[in-house]
Amino acid sequence: MRNLFFTLAFGILALPVQAFALGLGDIAVDSTLNQPLDARIEVLSAVPEDAEVMIIKLASREDFIKAGLDRPHELTALKFRAIVENERVYISVSSPSPIREPSLSFLIELDWPKGRLLREYTILLEPPVFTGQKKQH
Repeated sequence: MRNLFFTLAFGILALPVQAFALGLGDIAVDSTLNQPLDARIEVLSAVPEDAEVMIIKLASREDFIKAGLDRPHELTALKFRAIVENERVYISVSSPSPIREPSLSFLIELDWPKGRLLREYTILLEPPVFTGQKKQH
């Protein structure tokens, strides 16, 4: 009987554990001040099939209030979509018009069949750097 117990216990421990939780990584911004926003966030523990069932959006006004954040109207123009590159899932964050403020804070809501996730992001947009040389006369 004792051997049966140890065999069953070992068998249960040897089963693969599936993680059903997704996470959101850091945001990488590829745009500067006075340009349309172009950023992406890696979705951690996601497989490419997850991208098809994710619903990504700006969090509700109530969620912003609970988080103690302002939700200016300009944030409603942000676009979120899941993309897959090299078997990794990312959230593309973009805006149709240039971002005029040097910092931007927003709250993302990610819904998928196994849960819901909220995460706050704050980005600092630097002015573009010009590396041109001076004209010679």
